[in-house]
Amino acid sequence: MGCVLITGTSSGIGQATALYLARAGMSVVATMRNPDMGAEPLLAAAAEEGLELRVERLDVCDASSIDSAVARVAAVDQIDVLVNNAGIVGGITSIEEASDATWREVFETNFHGPISLIRSLLPAMRERGSGVIINVSSGGGRIALSPQSVYAPSKWALEAASEILAQEVRRYGIRVAIIEPGVVDTPTFAKNAVGLDPASPYVDFPKRLGRWFAARLKNPTTAEEAAAVIHHAITTDTPRLRYPVGHDAEAMIEARAEMSDQEWIDYGLPLTRDEVDAFFARLGVPIT
Repeated sequence: MGCVLITGTSSGIGQATALYLARAGMSVVATMRNPDMGAEPLLAAAAEEGLELRVERLDVCDASSIDSAVARVAAVDQIDVLVNNAGIVGGITSIEEASDATWREVFETNFHGPISLIRSLLPAMRERGSGVIINVSSGGGRIALSPQSVYAPSKWALEAASEILAQEVRRYGIRVAIIEPGVVDTPTFAKNAVGLDPASPYVDFPKRLGRWFAARLKNPTTAEEAAAVIHHAITTDTPRLRYPVGHDAEAMIEARAEMSDQEWIDYGLPLTRDEVDAFFARLGVPIT
């Protein structure tokens, strides 16, 4: 095998995955927008443990950065696996209140960046007749719940593209897998935390989700658990398209499939605290 190229490795799932795969004996190229800020833990582990892991600068929102990073890596190694992990939440707000800039930034990072990398690497994979493309989505890529107004649509778009891509490259021996973590305790939440606007007509939605996230963070899925699932998706002889990670992702995806659309939409009605609790309990992820 050649190397695994991973985006968004400065922290969280990306960093954990880079270390996990390198410790499993893979050659890893860990990319990030600003290596000066995030490379040290990876380089220190590589030096101490003798891992085949190197760091490259790559900004998924910059086409020239993608092109130059891919060219640098491809000049010395064959990229057999792509892990599209870089992503942002973009704040917790309503569709009406999210700014144009937020919509563009989140889709640029969570959707357009991964697609650009896929399109850059596909010709060589197709010519070789092999390759693995891992797209890190989210439970929010299957569950559309206010106030994840920008984040969830960006992940749904990535999942739709992944399904189509999996069909298109099946004949060329290339596999596509979607990773769907639930609540993972990573710096992503802190980076995207925003204050509630008490004047917002939708303020009850972030209050509800905030209570639920706080409960989930008492026993979250770890970044290392997600990394283990990514390793499995790369190496398994019995591949699947989708891999939910964590009880909350698995439970909510299954429960949503059993609910009618109208039942789901009714979450938008004015609800008491007990009614909100009952809704999440029905999803298998109680707040208490």
